Amino acid sequence: MKKDNTNFSSAFEKIFGHYCEHINHNDYLYIQRIFKNGIEKYVNRLKALGFVGNDRVLDAGCGFGQWSLALSTLNKTVTSCDISSIRINFLNDMMHGCDIDNIQIDKSSLNELPYSDNTFDAIFCYSVIFLTPWKESLHELARVLKPNGKLYISANEVGWYIFLWDKEHNKADNYDPKLVASKAFSDTILYNREGIFRQGMNIIIDLEQIREEFDRLGFVNIQASNEGGLHLNPSVDKPQPFFYGDHNGKPNVYELIGTKQVGR
Repeated sequence: MKKDNTNFSSAFEKIFGHYCEHINHNDYLYIQRIFKNGIEKYVNRLKALGFVGNDRVLDAGCGFGQWSLALSTLNKTVTSCDISSIRINFLNDMMHGCDIDNIQIDKSSLNELPYSDNTFDAIFCYSVIFLTPWKESLHELARVLKPNGKLYISANEVGWYIFLWDKEHNKADNYDPKLVASKAFSDTILYNREGIFRQGMNIIIDLEQIREEFDRLGFVNIQASNEGGLHLNPSVDKPQPFFYGDHNGKPNVYELIGTKQVGR
């Protein structure tokens, strides 16, 4: 396992400065938000979930890599995959800038993973499955997870999109929250009724929908909560959520975790 890297801040400033010219305004603001004050908040969340001490962990849909970097401090090896070249390149540069050598990075979609069956001891998939054909992606995640392995998912319910519409959260020059929110409803209808998915769609996934898929795929010990609410390791402090659990009485962002049954 790797120790927390004390050179994180200097590495981030150098690498972020280089990427400023190559990313859009929304990504620029997003990177600043997620890496503000380092990665300790992600490390603490992972400890609370029990994502510690695994031989091989997959960060599925790793984005710019904040969770991958945190996972690398707590586990033997991390495999990180994402469909975006610029995001995995950013993570690769951060990994080398922080002298981290236990992350493997691949370009891949979640619904067509390039890994053999029963490869990973644990899979972490934060805030990305709704940007994919989620049922197909969930099947792939289950396929590459070892029996007795843990799968963690976070996703958005309808309250998140109402929140985007009401508050125009994180609006930027190239990001219109109202447009994202309105399109998510039509995207969801198209996927649920016709099975059609196109890159760039947002799918609203009810918690009960994804729980049913977990059951169908043979997961057991399924636990769910509002985002940041799962506290599965009593030896560490209660985690701090990053999102509200509801908006105007509607469920907002949630998380769930399950264990793959032996023989599935």
